[in-house]
Amino acid sequence: MKNRGMKVADGIITSLIYIFLYAPLLIMVLFSFNSGRSTSVFEGFSFKWYVEMFSRSDIMNALKNTLILAVLSSAIATVLGTVAAVGIYNLKNKYVQSTMMTVTNIPMMNPDIVTGVSLMLLFVFVGTMVGSADKLNFFTLLIAHITFNLPYVILNVLPKLRQTDRRIYEAAQDLGAPPVKAFFMVVMPSIMPGIISGLMMSFTLSLDDFVISYYTNGTGFQTLPLMIFSMTKKTVKPDMYALSSLIFVTVLLLLVLSNVVKAKSVEESPKKKKAKRIGIGAVAAAVCVCLVVAIVIPKNKSSVASELQLEGDYSGLEGTTLNIINWGEYISDGSEDTLDVIKAFEEVSGIDVNYDDSTASNEAMYSKLKSGAVSVDIVIPSDYMIQRMISEGMLRKVDTSKISNYKYIDEQYKEQYFDPKDEYSVPYNVGLVGVIYDSTVVTETPDSWSIMWDEKYAGDILNFNNPRDSFATAQFYLGLDINSTDKAEWDKAAEKLKAQNSVLQGRVMDEIFNKMEGGNAAVAPYYAGDFLTMQDVNPDLEFFYPKEGTNIFIDSMCVPSSAQNYEAALMFINFMLEPDVALANAEYLCYATPNTAVLNNDEYSLKGNKYLYPETLPPVEYYHDLPNETRAYYESLWEEIVR
Repeated sequence: MKNRGMKVADGIITSLIYIFLYAPLLIMVLFSFNSGRSTSVFEGFSFKWYVEMFSRSDIMNALKNTLILAVLSSAIATVLGTVAAVGIYNLKNKYVQSTMMTVTNIPMMNPDIVTGVSLMLLFVFVGTMVGSADKLNFFTLLIAHITFNLPYVILNVLPKLRQTDRRIYEAAQDLGAPPVKAFFMVVMPSIMPGIISGLMMSFTLSLDDFVISYYTNGTGFQTLPLMIFSMTKKTVKPDMYALSSLIFVTVLLLLVLSNVVKAKSVEESPKKKKAKRIGIGAVAAAVCVCLVVAIVIPKNKSSVASELQLEGDYSGLEGTTLNIINWGEYISDGSEDTLDVIKAFEEVSGIDVNYDDSTASNEAMYSKLKSGAVSVDIVIPSDYMIQRMISEGMLRKVDTSKISNYKYIDEQYKEQYFDPKDEYSVPYNVGLVGVIYDSTVVTETPDSWSIMWDEKYAGDILNFNNPRDSFATAQFYLGLDINSTDKAEWDKAAEKLKAQNSVLQGRVMDEIFNKMEGGNAAVAPYYAGDFLTMQDVNPDLEFFYPKEGTNIFIDSMCVPSSAQNYEAALMFINFMLEPDVALANAEYLCYATPNTAVLNNDEYSLKGNKYLYPETLPPVEYYHDLPNETRAYYESLWEEIVR
């Protein structure tokens, strides 16, 4: 009875482990067939996201890039790693061999972020020495992937070499085989399982890598992990669930078939074994053909550019390559029948666009430009960062006389503090911070920042996970200047944020979408435009601007001083201000637009929206660029708050 009870307990534990491991994958597959966008409510069965996935050129390009990178890096790493393993194995001095093994283990023991930053600094240094404009590009990304794959190949091949009888290799040479021929005829078959294991592990690691790719990639070569990261600006779309589900099912099918063959290989006849291998090969070939068809064959979609009424002269710029850095999901991308703005621009202008939307923050964008790691022609920073970049000479003046559509910029967004003469920036989007709350939990009608400290909602309150925005919630509540240089005022705000820790569920940025849409939190500060996206998924969500005041921001298109394609950059800015293009962006992003052609367009679905264009506003303030001393001080306070 005791043994039986232990078996039952073991079965329950094993089942729970498998449920824990595979339930998220099964939920992902289920919601890839959801007719709606919700990640918590199944609204009906549909194949719409699979159709959407194959019709989106950006997803197919990211898939193609990911496979190209994974195949090349794993193949090269396997060749180099096998050669290195043979070299280490043949070392006579055991101390030298031990040293080489230690060196091999270092990339595996290093945190990915350390490896990524180190490689980025190396590539930037070498690129500067040779005078390269693009210090980071596809080749630096490829080298980085080969670097972190090499140890895994070496450590898979070495054990097989140690299992190989050296005397067989020597006997082959005694019988007249040259060393190289003897190696390939005798040693290679013995170590082939290790080589294949190293190859598969390298392919998997490369396919999955994000951190090292983020730091060593330039512009224009986006992999799936980088693309998915950029989607978290709002929320990962179900079409990515569809792609992930296909990849998961394909891998699962191949593993099952492979295990079936291995399980029955002993008892089956050679003819049946051969049939099984052919079956697996056929499945693998079919999968490869489907991927090639999806990636290579162009989509039968009508030209998006033919529907646009364009102004401006694009002649003479055909073949130019334009490098753009933007926020994730911050441009209409062609999903769900929206306008693919980048594709449309390429069609009408003949200009190729390398579009990088993996920017996580203004500071990350600033660091990338400051390092000189990439050559960028257009960036879209926020107001205070524009002020900082102007003061450091990082931006080039924008010749608005060449931007015919500049006439559509609303006067109220011109001559702002960060660019008083409108010389360096062209407004793109306008936003305000407010408080989102779940009306099923918060039954009153709040109007103050005080709700962020209300003990009734302890454990259901979120705040920003960055110091400037988080401090602002306390500063507005306390009536303090968000641009203060007085350390005593920052101390007061810090104490208020420390007091909030007892009622706080957590600090978030992009995670807020899943939290609020799924009803997993009740109160959170965020941007009005993103609230509309969340409310579309969860109608119970409401929003208000606190009476004490709030932050307003303007994101603008700018040309870095290091830009290589100034004229093409001006043409892109002009294109973005085209009425139809600006309308598509405004509809997709759900932020307030500074474009009067959109504001006066009756087809604009958000025209007069009470959240984006409220009739009355509380006091609003822009963030200003603060002195380094103040910035360092509030960042040190922030470390104490989140400790």
